[in-house]
Parts: sequence; C-alpha cells; structure tokens
Amino acid sequence: MSYCINPQCSNPQNNGTPLFCKSCGSQLLLQDIYRVIRPLGGGGFGKTFEVEDCGTPKVLKVLHNNHPKAVELFRQEAEVLSSLNHPGIPRVEADSYFTFQPRNNQEYLHCLIMEKIEGMDLEKYMQQRNFEPISQKAAFRWLKQLIEILHEVHQQEYFHRDIKPSNIMIRENGQLVLIDFGTAREVTQSYLQQLAGKQVTGVISPGYTPLEQVNGKAVQQSDFFALGRTFVYLLTGKHPNNFSEDSNTGDLIWRNSVEVSNDLGDFIDYLMKPFPGHRPQKTQDIFKYLNNINEKKKSSGVPKPNQKQQQSTVVSYAPEYAGFFRRFFAWVLDNIILIIVTGLLGTIIVYDSSIYFTFEWLISYVPFSITTGIFGITWLILKDLGYRMFEDLSFFGIRALTLILFTPILKWFYFTRLESSPRKATFGKKIMGIIVTDLNGNPISFARANGRYFAFPCLIFDRKSTGQNPTYFSIGQHNTIFLFFFYFRGIC
Repeated sequence: MSYCINPQCSNPQNNGTPLFCKSCGSQLLLQDIYRVIRPLGGGGFGKTFEVEDCGTPKVLKVLHNNHPKAVELFRQEAEVLSSLNHPGIPRVEADSYFTFQPRNNQEYLHCLIMEKIEGMDLEKYMQQRNFEPISQKAAFRWLKQLIEILHEVHQQEYFHRDIKPSNIMIRENGQLVLIDFGTAREVTQSYLQQLAGKQVTGVISPGYTPLEQVNGKAVQQSDFFALGRTFVYLLTGKHPNNFSEDSNTGDLIWRNSVEVSNDLGDFIDYLMKPFPGHRPQKTQDIFKYLNNINEKKKSSGVPKPNQKQQQSTVVSYAPEYAGFFRRFFAWVLDNIILIIVTGLLGTIIVYDSSIYFTFEWLISYVPFSITTGIFGITWLILKDLGYRMFEDLSFFGIRALTLILFTPILKWFYFTRLESSPRKATFGKKIMGIIVTDLNGNPISFARANGRYFAFPCLIFDRKSTGQNPTYFSIGQHNTIFLFFFYFRGIC
C-alpha cells in the first residue's frame, strides 16, 4: 500500500508499491527514499503519516500552511528537534526537513521525517487500564523522566505548549516520550489571528492549558502547569475538568478522591498554580524538589499554601495592558461613587439654615474637588481665602473647611486601601474588569498603593497599566489627569 500526500488528490490510496500516484500522478517515493504508508492524524495546519525508510517505520509531518511565519516556525521546530538527543524525544536527523511539490500544484508542502515511537500514548494506556490510577512510585518515576525531557527542550528556549496524556507515549521498556511538538502550529495560529485582528487563543486543551496560554502568553512555566494537570489525571483516573477549583485561590480540588502523600500532592499543586510566577521557575528547581522528596527530607522545599513565596526577579510572563478608555471609565465610576458619598456626608457636615445655599455650595464644590484631587482642593482653599470666606471662622466656614480637608483623605483612603486589599481593586475597576496586582498576581502593598496614588499625573497615559482576564493595573496612577479641568476652572 502507498499513500499520496497531495491534498488535491481525489484517490490517495494506491495498491502495491508504484512510484507515482495512479490518480494524480504525484511522486510516491518522497526524496526518492520515503514511501508513505498511511495517514496517522492531523489538525488545521498539518497532518502526520507513517512512512517506510528501507523497511524502517518512521513518521512524516506535513505542514499544509504556507504562510511565511508558519514555514519559519516549522523549520525552527525541525532544527531544534534535530539538535536534541534524548530517549524521551523523537529522533530527528539533521537532513530530515525537505519540501515536496505535488503534481499540478503550485505550492510546496513542507515535510519533516522523525522517529516512529513504538508504544501507546498515556490516554489510551489509561483506557486500557479501565482508568485505574497509577501508583505513586510510577508517578514519581514518570515525573522525573518528563522533567528531564522538558529540561532538554527548555534549554533550547523551546516550549512544548501542549502537554497532555495523549501527547505522552510509553515505550515497551517503560520510557516515556513527549510527542507532537506543536509549537509551529500554535504560534502560527496566534500570529495569523493577530494579523486578522481576532482574539488570540493558540492551542488549547481543556483542563490542561493554563490561563496565560489561553491569552497568547505561553511561557516555560505553562508546560509545568499542563504537566501537573496530566498527573492529576494519571493519579485519579479522572479528567482535570471533573474537579472543581477553589474560588479564592483558583487551585484545583483533587486530592480528596485519591490517596497521595502530602509531599507529592503539594508538589503537583505547586506545578498547577494559577499564576506562572507562583510555579517552579525552571526545571532545575523541580529536580531539587523531587530529590528532596525522594530522599525523604523533612521539607521538600515546596512552598506551602500559607507560605509567602519568594518572588522571581524575572518577569515570568508579559501581562496584557488595560486600555486607556477602560481605565478612564473605571476612574469615572470611582469618582461618581466618591461624589455621592462625599455629597451625603457634606449635607450633614455643612448643613446650613439655607437649604438652597447648602446644596448650591455642595454641587459646586464636591464634583470639582473629587475629580481634581489635592490640587483642586488647594486651589479652592486659596480662592476662598482670597474671598475671606474663613476670615470670621463662622460655624459654616469651619464646617466647610472641615469637609474640604476631609475630601482628599477620603479619596486617598478609598483608592489605596481597596487597591492593596485582597479584592485588588476599587469598585470602579472591578466593574470594568480591572484588578491591581504585581507581576506575579499578588496584591500590592499599602506603601506601593500610596506610590501609585501620588504618582505623576501624566503616568495615566503610560502603557504600563495592565490587564488580563481580569485586567491588571500596574504602577502609574490616575489622581491628577484632571489638572486640565482644574486649569480650565482656574482661568474662568
């Protein structure tokens, strides 16, 4: 049997071993060496086939997208895999990449020949076992094997991005092999969607893909998350999506349905932390934890849930920045809230026998003082001193001065306290899907919130305000953009 890889061929199956396809006339002996036997699978950007090389079975991967970025990354995949030499990675020879032009087809097919792994993927392996969980001894051994594989891959600054049971094969001797290095497929898909102005998703395997990768920000730690979810499946026999998540921490609640040691369970939880900065930062860290567990040390070194983790000095992923208009509308909502609260307090503090005068003064003062902040309030005090409003220190004048001084304190406390609290946002930001965190997703300190609040006003135009499901909001704040309004009020 011979199979034609021409996408336009109407009848790709050929009986016997002809040199050319009987249907379309395309050459069947690729590179004059490889005979395609049958298709194995495929996705939107390529397909895989089983081929024979002088009787030796191998795998042919064919890219069906000729976008320059797709081709570039496909060739990069070939170069990286050919440079790796590990029993847990399919062997790719240096000259295994080539192009093939089918008959009557203007476009070339980009091809890659790699080792065919004899064995079974772990998803089928678990099905054959009737989903019986693997032992902790096997889990520890497999974890070590896969981390060794990832170490080789990450050393090349290359990520797998689609670790899951169906992409891990077990050889007959028990050695695990990581297959389907879909980097070219994923990055190309993201790249093309960006060109089309669509939301970036990339490769997504429900239950295994971390949030940052869903948002197009995959990093090395994304592989660790997927690895942890894979071992949840192997240790429980259940898909990760069958378990609920802690509403406060985002951690997967899976350990109630399986007997697993605290050290191993804590380590797998560590791999699956929602934020990449909370996971192990490199494979060397994981080797250290695994060795501590294996040697039954008193502490494996894995951070406990209530233990503050040491922050990495390297930003583990690039946060998605909040746009100006989202920040602006959040600012508007926050100021509306403050205006209402201050107005209600003002009716109590500065209430005068003349209701009309009281409300006229509040309507004139409160919105302006809230929106302009300390600068506008300073201007108001200086203006009123010029009018000698506080000269006789009348009862109304004292109450008005009290409210003027109270307003910036209320606004300062509102922003700094809420942004440094566990809720990580003011009410306006929450409504607009914005939260305030550091780059590792932790609430900022009260001191840092003060730094944000009193930052230079032009920083509101800085692109360092961030966001990502929900949106993150970093250093650079809001307080005095409306100096423009203050200036306008002053010259009028």
